[in-house]
Amino acid sequence: MSANPSLLAGSGVSGVIHKAAGPELEQYAKSFAPLAEGQAILTPAFNLKANYVVHTVCPRFYDGHRGEQQGLKDAYLNALAVCNELDRSSTIAFVAMGTGVYKWPIEDAADIAIGVVSRSKFKQTLVCIWDNTTISAFTQAMERGS
Repeated sequence: MSANPSLLAGSGVSGVIHKAAGPELEQYAKSFAPLAEGQAILTPAFNLKANYVVHTVCPRFYDGHRGEQQGLKDAYLNALAVCNELDRSSTIAFVAMGTGVYKWPIEDAADIAIGVVSRSKFKQTLVCIWDNTTISAFTQAMERGS
């Protein structure tokens, strides 16, 4: 998963993905910009050990009263939907979208993410998380059956 509306390499996960994929990813992706919140597209993964990169834009979290929850849910749903169109893929990997510079409360983001990705039809559905706080929140969301 990678995206800010411009589809340019940004900070956080987007920057890491773009750096690992190489400059071809940004060059290819920017022709699809800007993406609206919740919109999702696929691009080749270039130098990554994957076939594709999903780009989707989640909303920034402000106060929880501006439709942010639906926007984050739409980002996950549409990312999953574009991947469902792939013929030969059996694994999909997500990140904890919105939990960095977009300031999502970890528990809210985890509940929304698990609520969507638990419906995946892929043989393997992964959520890639790097810190113990986020791992704990996602584990608790799974236990709640979010």
